[in-house]
Amino acid sequence: MNRKRVYLLLALLFTCGVAVYFGSLMTTHPKQISGNGNLGLIFLPVLLLFFLPIVSGWTNLIEAVDQRWLAIGVIALPVLLTSGYRNQQIEFEKYRTYVIDVVMNQEGRGDLAYAKSITSDVFSTYMNNQLFNLNTFLMYIGLSIWVSILIVLFQKKKLTNPNESL
Repeated sequence: MNRKRVYLLLALLFTCGVAVYFGSLMTTHPKQISGNGNLGLIFLPVLLLFFLPIVSGWTNLIEAVDQRWLAIGVIALPVLLTSGYRNQQIEFEKYRTYVIDVVMNQEGRGDLAYAKSITSDVFSTYMNNQLFNLNTFLMYIGLSIWVSILIVLFQKKKLTNPNESL
């Protein structure tokens, strides 16, 4: 893989990291009232749009890696992604409890239905830091690497067994 492609992959990953950072900055503090919509979701299409070029970059980068290491990656990465997802669920519930507590203790905003509505899902402006954080960024990178490994393994299998069809 030439340097130009490596730099392009790094630029894409950096851009996605910046998108995650700015998405996290768009989190509304529980003591504020936000009626402007969730501007952090603007960065979600960037992450989706760049996913395939990132997978392509990883695929080109790991083609030369030994198949044994790729097999380990196929098994290890889903375990890491699952643990990252579980950690994210735990952190989401902790932060949700915190936001509900802050809203319930505010003068004039102590409505439980309102507090639950602003923390009901990850797409709420009060919960942006749960959608855009280091853990989810690492999961994004891990998923792109895992998909790339699968592609490379399927390509290598196809080259070793050209008469077999999927």
